[in-house]
Amino acid sequence: MGHEPGSESTVVEVEFEISHPQYLLVELTETTGCTAELVQILPRSHGAYTVFHRVTGTTPESVLEVVEEYDEIDVRVVSSSDDEVIVEFQIGEDGEFFTTSLTDAGAIPTELSSRDGTVRIVAEIPSIHSASDVIAQFQEAYPPVEIVARRQKEYSVPLFHQQELYESVIDLLTPRQHEALLLAYMNGFYEWPRETTGEQLADEMDVTPPTFYEHLRSAERKLLSVIFTK
Repeated sequence: MGHEPGSESTVVEVEFEISHPQYLLVELTETTGCTAELVQILPRSHGAYTVFHRVTGTTPESVLEVVEEYDEIDVRVVSSSDDEVIVEFQIGEDGEFFTTSLTDAGAIPTELSSRDGTVRIVAEIPSIHSASDVIAQFQEAYPPVEIVARRQKEYSVPLFHQQELYESVIDLLTPRQHEALLLAYMNGFYEWPRETTGEQLADEMDVTPPTFYEHLRSAERKLLSVIFTK
């Protein structure tokens, strides 16, 4: 049966905290004094993920120095400025990462931030999953995690439908198209006046400006096709 207009879908929102130094984001913010914030999770094939974080208050070199201790995680600096660094983590199917573990358990991470050696995670669990089972699976993977809050929320559109739409859109893009679109969005390319140029973003991707614009236009065209193609 379809979702009736005007009806609501209930989800469980859970807030976690973890401060154990064995975990990357805990060590990163404790060691360097930076703050880290989740930007986006991109599912890949065979259980792998690409996770983008915004890091402020430290240098790209300091980030790379900490992350290189974690063999199961590959890292790349996507862009950097005086104020922030956008970092891409490649998580293999055997790698562990807070957000990917929650996703695999059936939750949808909506917020992740780390400051002063404490990671705060907020995730929403759609009603198609048992909240208790999802929480138990996450706590089994990360025993030191603490539950700070648990509450119910309601959406006029089922949350899992929103997630399915997001994943279907992302599946249309190649990795380079997604990277070009994300770089443009994160660096103010769509603001007015523009905060960065296509040439600067092409340099970040280590491609020529025409190649960057081709990736970006292809990504934009695919996104628009979802909206305007019937």
